Amino acid sequence: MGPYPPPLQQVFQAPRRPGMGTVGKPIKLLANYFEVEIPKMDVYHYEVDIKPDKCPRRVNRY
Repeated sequence: MGPYPPPLQQVFQAPRRPGMGTVGKPIKLLANYFEVEIPKMDVYHYEVDIKPDKCPRRVNRY
C-alpha cells in the first residue's frame, strides 16, 4: 500500500430539475445503452468531420 488512501468511489447524481413531472404525459421509452467499466488509464475519443472545398456531385452523397 502506498502513502495515499484508496480513492473514493464516485456515484453519479443527476442535477435537480425544478418542476420535473408537472407537465406532459408519461411514455414508454426503450434505450440502447450498457454500462462499461473502464480501467484507470487515459481514454481518447476522436470525431473527424472532413468537408472538402469542391467535391463531385456523385461523391458528395450521404
